[in-house]
Amino acid sequence: MNLKKQWLAWHNKLGWYALAGILVWALSGISHPMMAWFGPKAAKFFPPSVSLQAEDLGNLPQLLADESRVQGARVVKVVPSQNGPLLQVTESETAPRNYYALSDGREIVGGDLAQARWLAGYYSGRSDEQIADMQLQTEFDNAYPSVNRLLPVYRIEYAGDDGLTLFVHTETAALASITNNSKSFMQGIFRQLHTFAWLDGLEYGRLVLIGLLMLTLFAFAATGIALVFALRPPKGKSRKIKDGKRRYHRWLGYALWLPLLGWSASGFYHLLQQSLVEQVQGLRLGEVGEFRNLNADFSWVSQLDGRAINSLSLISGAGDEPLYRVGFAPQNSSAPGSRNQRFDGRPSEAGALFVNARTGEPLQTFADREQAQLLAGRIGNIEPQDIADMQLVTRYGPGYDFRNKRLPVWQVTVADADKTTLFVDPATGVLVDQSRGIDRAERLSFSLLHKWSHLTPLTGRQGRDLLIVFTLLLLLVSSAIGGVMLAKRKKRGAKAQLQPAAAGSIGAVATQ
Repeated sequence: MNLKKQWLAWHNKLGWYALAGILVWALSGISHPMMAWFGPKAAKFFPPSVSLQAEDLGNLPQLLADESRVQGARVVKVVPSQNGPLLQVTESETAPRNYYALSDGREIVGGDLAQARWLAGYYSGRSDEQIADMQLQTEFDNAYPSVNRLLPVYRIEYAGDDGLTLFVHTETAALASITNNSKSFMQGIFRQLHTFAWLDGLEYGRLVLIGLLMLTLFAFAATGIALVFALRPPKGKSRKIKDGKRRYHRWLGYALWLPLLGWSASGFYHLLQQSLVEQVQGLRLGEVGEFRNLNADFSWVSQLDGRAINSLSLISGAGDEPLYRVGFAPQNSSAPGSRNQRFDGRPSEAGALFVNARTGEPLQTFADREQAQLLAGRIGNIEPQDIADMQLVTRYGPGYDFRNKRLPVWQVTVADADKTTLFVDPATGVLVDQSRGIDRAERLSFSLLHKWSHLTPLTGRQGRDLLIVFTLLLLLVSSAIGGVMLAKRKKRGAKAQLQPAAAGSIGAVATQ
């Protein structure tokens, strides 16, 4: 009985602090799915595709023969544009990309800005005349936080009362983020009240404050469920709780203790990881290629049996040998995508061919797997025997999510102490993302216990989000009932203290 009283005492002591934490995090947590429900929707989900034929590549050899265009480049590839396919050259992670017309090799002045403008219209469905402002953004900020990962991006603001703003990443032709006034408002609520962004300049202060509140919620949920099971009636007997508030609070406790424990524990784990563990660098461009003495013969295109070319890039193979990588278009690549498809992902190609750019000879025994192994060796400075496993990733998941905006990629697992995993794009030589064992453990915890991603295959994303919001609303109701019960308990305690004092005063008067 003493143990039960201690649990009850601690549950009541933590009550007001837990109530404050639940109100702040539950209300702000509801704003997160609301951003997806009521925020702006893109007119198209997937990047525009380019379909190349042999005649489109006729002038490419002459274009690449001018080494000044590609020497020192880190990504060289053909991309779609408003006026047909262009050669895109990326020299650094922060500078705008350069573009050249395939038809005559001329450089497109202001090409990256024009590409961003076209992509913004493609994703928004609005005309260029409605654009109010465009800026190249090289740093994350409140409107475009680091969770989006891609930089640099173009920030395109449209005229109108809704304040529609798109963030476009031209290297991947991806819509990195889309927002408007209402979504920005909800995102502000979420960042300030859920992640305490107002303490970003005081990281340890944020760690201590949120950590204490998370531990409070965890202890509150633990003592609550302990009471629910400890105060059960003896076997074979029923216990009728006459007070309706206590009865409803108890029923809700059975349903909510596990979600509250999961949210508080995974949130605290996530906070510790983000604040105390040094993050590994994610997106990183490949090394500068030695693109010299390229062959002008593209006769190998005639050997493709009419297959549509979905992508073409110039990359470094074994021994820094320049290679053309030709990606083939998948079937139904232009089919419209749903919100679930956007988050699950869809491969942008179906197979690839590598061609020696100096001899014009297709490589029969070299494919994406071998190129991914080469990239992992260069990026991670590892030998082939250090690679424990390699897998082709064609769908997003907890380990590699939709914010990376690239599919397919190769997942390379390294046999090292950190259990490093690299995600590389053989089409461009880019390190898309990387993680260690400690990172994946936290991501799995956050995905399962905080975001309930394991329910998505059963309920769909919409159903999962609705279930989370419903649970948060129940948590708010339970907290409100608990707050009323605490207030009444406090009021009864105050009366009990006044009664002995009043009795003592009467007794003193009677003895005079």
